[in-house]
Amino acid sequence: MQLSNASPIHWQVGEATLTTLSDGYFEIPLEHLIVNAPMEKVLEVQHSALRLNPPRIDVNAYLVRIPGHGPVLIDTGGGSQLMPSMGKLPSALRAAGVSLESIQTVILTHLHGDHCGGLVDVEGHASFPNAEIVLHKAESAYWLESNLDEVPDRNTFGFIRQMLVPYANRTRLIEGGEVVPGILAVPLPGHTPGHTGYRLGSGPSSVLIWGDIVHVPAVQSTLPDAGTAMDVDPALAVKTRKDTFRQVAEAGSFVAGMHLEFPGLAQLTSQGDGYRILAGHWIAMQG
Repeated sequence: MQLSNASPIHWQVGEATLTTLSDGYFEIPLEHLIVNAPMEKVLEVQHSALRLNPPRIDVNAYLVRIPGHGPVLIDTGGGSQLMPSMGKLPSALRAAGVSLESIQTVILTHLHGDHCGGLVDVEGHASFPNAEIVLHKAESAYWLESNLDEVPDRNTFGFIRQMLVPYANRTRLIEGGEVVPGILAVPLPGHTPGHTGYRLGSGPSSVLIWGDIVHVPAVQSTLPDAGTAMDVDPALAVKTRKDTFRQVAEAGSFVAGMHLEFPGLAQLTSQGDGYRILAGHWIAMQG
């Protein structure tokens, strides 16, 4: 049995409404994805969680509606041109009652294709014609300002640059602080140089939208040292993941993640040498 169409899910966070949107999914064998962990143990953990290999990795984006500001979109998914199993975000937005034209701000956690590929349509036009783009200064420097003759993958860097071309005159670079009223940038470097999370609300009821802290939730929560082949700085990515897990678990706050299983909201609790991810919709039903 599989879910063929994931409808938008809404969460109230103070005065803001947070909506999980599905852009689709991708699949990649764990042997090609996970690094820095014994593959025998990785497969054991994945199978014990009743998950498959290759895993079906959700690609989520998050809509934030705050009084006094137009709709804010955090990440855009991969878009249909990246792979056929993605590109569902426009229909998810319509189902949430929001048009592409009404998005005022697009905040990016980082510039991997499955997070920024929805910025343009198949003809190369801006998908969000009235939106300002916000991303970390270090992310822009790495992907958009590097010499293409010196980068590890010229095609990937070229693709990402094409995504930002229509927004050249309406891109704002940040290093931290409040991005729009009620949304605070939280630098989480390692996966990429400018990988950034965004906190909505405050205290235990706050939500940290943590981008790519995990790709395979069951594996990387249990084995926090397990990284991915896409990590630009593997050691820093592990440190950031462990620090984030600890801080979130101690605070008892919520997290949202682009690759958490839909509907993509959770809490963490420590378990042995790792952590356990508790689905947010189950927690909400206990209240």
